[in-house]
Amino acid sequence: MATAIESIKRIPVASRTNSTRQWQRAQNKSAARRTTVALSHESLEIVERYKSACGVSTSAAIDQIIQRSEPKPSRLKNLDGFLVLDLPDDRKTVHCTLEDIKRIEDEMDREYMERSISRRKNSASNGISTESRQ
Repeated sequence: MATAIESIKRIPVASRTNSTRQWQRAQNKSAARRTTVALSHESLEIVERYKSACGVSTSAAIDQIIQRSEPKPSRLKNLDGFLVLDLPDDRKTVHCTLEDIKRIEDEMDREYMERSISRRKNSASNGISTESRQ
């Protein structure tokens, strides 16, 4: 079990009595809250690895993992029948060939396979079979 702790913005009691509407509006705004979260062993390992790799707190690690899992809008646009990567305005033109794209895809595939193999080795050395996790 992990506990995520963030500071909570508290409204003084005097201001609550002055205006109930202001207090209710302040309560409805999204603010960090203290929450107890029950995580599986695998999830806790993911959070701990992320936490140590990024040097952040448990709360920040969980927050960042959740936000990264949220789907992002596609940056590809169809321009006259061609798929074009929509770059931010502050970026200069990027020249990329098909060979560059294939090389990057190959690197990503290789990294994925290396991570997958190392996870299986770690699972096997810890006595966890891959069939039991599925």
